[in-house]
Amino acid sequence: MNDKKNIARRKFLESIGKAAGSAAMLRTMAVMGLSLSGCGSSSAGPAAELMTVTNPVSVDDSNSSKLKSPRPGDWNSRAGIGKSVVILGAGIAGMTSAYELQKLGYTVSILEATNRAGGRNITIRSGDTVTELSSTQTCLFDNNAELYFNPGPARIAHHHEFLLGYCREFGVALENFTNDNRAALLHSSYAFNGKPQVAKTILADTRGDISELLALAINQNSLDQYLTSDDKKNILNALKITGDLDNSYNYLGTSRAGYSGQEISGSRERGTAITPNKLQEYISQSGWQSALSFSHGINQQPAMLQPKGGMDKIGIAFASKISSYLTLEAVVKQIRKTANGVKIHYEKNGVLSEIDADYCICTIPTTVLKNIPNDFSVNHQQEIEQFQYSSASKLAFQSRRFWEQNYNIYGGISWTDQPMRQMWYPSNGLGSSSGIIVGAYIWSSSAANTFTDQTPQQRILSVLQQGNNLHSEYQSQASRGISVAWKNIPYQLGAYGLSSASVLLTPDENIFFAGEHLSIIKGWQEGAILSSYHAINEIVKKSST
Repeated sequence: MNDKKNIARRKFLESIGKAAGSAAMLRTMAVMGLSLSGCGSSSAGPAAELMTVTNPVSVDDSNSSKLKSPRPGDWNSRAGIGKSVVILGAGIAGMTSAYELQKLGYTVSILEATNRAGGRNITIRSGDTVTELSSTQTCLFDNNAELYFNPGPARIAHHHEFLLGYCREFGVALENFTNDNRAALLHSSYAFNGKPQVAKTILADTRGDISELLALAINQNSLDQYLTSDDKKNILNALKITGDLDNSYNYLGTSRAGYSGQEISGSRERGTAITPNKLQEYISQSGWQSALSFSHGINQQPAMLQPKGGMDKIGIAFASKISSYLTLEAVVKQIRKTANGVKIHYEKNGVLSEIDADYCICTIPTTVLKNIPNDFSVNHQQEIEQFQYSSASKLAFQSRRFWEQNYNIYGGISWTDQPMRQMWYPSNGLGSSSGIIVGAYIWSSSAANTFTDQTPQQRILSVLQQGNNLHSEYQSQASRGISVAWKNIPYQLGAYGLSSASVLLTPDENIFFAGEHLSIIKGWQEGAILSSYHAINEIVKKSST
């Protein structure tokens, strides 16, 4: 096939991917007899390119995805003999650094400002407290192993190989996390008179209508410049399957959308098919299109996983491996360079102390780090000052599992255009009498900052009112609310990094920087691990000179 025809096919496939999603595009490629590398000049082909832009809720730096990270096994096992490293912060990046560095022979010490290791890897259970800058909350959940709230990281992508590798090594048991549930809801304050819609209904109608429009264009010969006669025949057959079209390529509805009353009565309803929605009524809801496609994003694709019993099982397992090197409640007061390394001034229980080391790995969030006296280079200090973090926040309730009992929703996420944005149904404890529902996950700056500025009780009342627009039982069933606004959490002051780093990826003499905010997958524990590997690699290189 000549280059002109090849480019035309590529554009055609890209248009399908943008309109109907990567699954529809891949099906089209298959019927056209094309492999993933069969179009265009990219070695991965248009399929890979499209999949990098279909996740609307992502803090990934896709432009950095071609970088190969160093990893354990790349370093000389005796590289650190006679050398010392002080690590600031016992989050996942800091603990990974300590665990791997001690295996290389380095003398390691970790200073952690709080009374626990794990950083944002935290799980809240009955009796736990949440301390923000201007408030303290106590968790009132029942004392039950299945009743917990992960206000920070709450899911693990199946390809986050290093985090999952540590889970295997440390014996952290995992279970499935349902990220995308077609029985969950899509809610708009404007569409359908504000009535929530079942996700599978909107998805089925979207696929059906887009498939019908594409079939119409093909049958009207509008795409002849892109397609051969065989292509047209094969694609029309594929569109009938993709959109569940009739023999005339019309979308008249489908059982995939479910049946009238299904969300209440489940399998009993099989007689009344749902009338297809008008394309214009749902296609204008940009948030819905994002919701339906978010699970195509590389870090949101099934299968997703979670530790059994809470995300902090990972942090606890890490801490058990490095406890002999760890000093808790050690608040860093100064970070200074010396002629041969670094000197860290810290305070514990009101007593000032110092620690000298050859190298330092600093994982302290830049929101906190910028206020610690130091003698960083001008360029490093400037990037620290300018670095931005998300104000993302979460709120959870204990409730009767009305979402399972009344609506047949088992795990997954409902979406709304209200400030609360998402409602997460628990993937654990399925079928039990009560559960912890995440009533809000807010990441947009305006809504998250408003949430952050509210008192805990104001947050609860607001989210209950919003949640009632998705489930009429919400206000009467959900109770014991507890929230975490990461911008208000001491020693964190933000949920995850947003800025792109360049200078902080380079050493400042013998000071190195790590943390999810400096990784190619910001906001994920795997990113924190990758960043620690980068810092270790730089230290090993410097140790060898």
